[in-house]
Amino acid sequence: MTVTAANADPVTFSTYLKDPVWAKQLDAMFGKTPKPDWLRTATESEAVPVTMDGRPYTVLLACRKHDCANHQLAVLFDKTAIYGLRFETRDNSPKEELTWFNIGGGPESIDGKTILYAAITGSLFNHPGMFSFPSGK
Repeated sequence: MTVTAANADPVTFSTYLKDPVWAKQLDAMFGKTPKPDWLRTATESEAVPVTMDGRPYTVLLACRKHDCANHQLAVLFDKTAIYGLRFETRDNSPKEELTWFNIGGGPESIDGKTILYAAITGSLFNHPGMFSFPSGK
């Protein structure tokens, strides 16, 4: 590892939000659903590369500062598409409220949901190599 790489800032949600094109795609992903207010000051994870349908994607996770266990947003995207999962719950509750964004009938309907939920649970960050899904063709 080079000194430059060691000193580089991690790529996170905030990094992508600085790109006006990506920020517009994120806004479009929410459609008529309001974007969470806490997203502006969220706690963020580093970007994780995955493969879905044989193509590279990036996953980002953000959560409400000081309340990550109850309020999270995961996004899965490439240059042409963005998918999301908003997770809401209450402390120690078995009930989870999942709001899926842009999930249609493509590979995101199964593998994408798997990847997004794995980001919410932490499995993606603990086992990133397990999330490389080949083309379904």
